[in-house]
This record gives sequence, C-alpha cells and structure tokens, in this order.
Amino acid sequence: MTTFSDNIFELKATTGVDGVLYAELAGDLAWDATDELLDIARAHLSTSREPADIRLDCTRLTLCDSMGLSALLALHRYTAAAGVRLYLENRPAFLDRMLLITGTYEHLTERSEAAGPDGPTPGEDADSPRLPRA
Repeated sequence: MTTFSDNIFELKATTGVDGVLYAELAGDLAWDATDELLDIARAHLSTSREPADIRLDCTRLTLCDSMGLSALLALHRYTAAAGVRLYLENRPAFLDRMLLITGTYEHLTERSEAAGPDGPTPGEDADSPRLPRA
C-alpha cells in the first residue's frame, strides 16, 4: 500500500532591509517542490545589486527527500558561487540526521559534527540524530 503525505510544501520568502532573503519552509521538501525553492533563490542571486545571504527557516519542514537534499546542495552551489552564505536555521532533528547520514552535514551547515548544530551536539539529547561510532 502506498501512502502520500498531506504536508504540501509552502514557501514564504521576503527580502529584509539588510538585503538578506528570509525564507520559511513548511511541509515536504520533495521532488515536486524543489523548483519553487531554487527559482526564488536564483532570482535573489541574480539581482543587479550585490546579493546578500539566504536564510532558510526549517522549523515547519516535515520531510526532506532525496530531491529536497539535492535542491539544498544545488542551492549551496549557487550561493557559494555568488559569494553568499546559506543558513539552514531551526533544522528539525530528522533533517540533521539525514545530513549526517549522507555526509552533507558539514557542507550544508558549515559546522562540524563535533561543533554541533544550532543547539546541542548531534547525539547529545534524545531528539538529536545519532550515528553509530566506527
């Protein structure tokens, strides 16, 4: 039996007076939602003035599949090429776990696993991702 999520992707984006693109992600960042996220980021990065950072608030994110991860990696490539920093803020535990398992945690958060995410070090509390030690 196949089940489908009812968590439709929503994206609310605003540019602050500081030029930073603030985007709130809600629902499932999956194959059918990635273009919307990348289009908004490309538009921000192609402005005539110097683009500023991109801050993604992941508080209400309910899922990130392989296409969602691919979109985050593409977004990181775009921002790095433009000299802009990408921040994944308020990441849910499932997203940190996915980033740790796929080896993209440090790349996308610019933090080492030892330094920990915004908050406790992964594996420090019951809700944090845990990976087996080698």
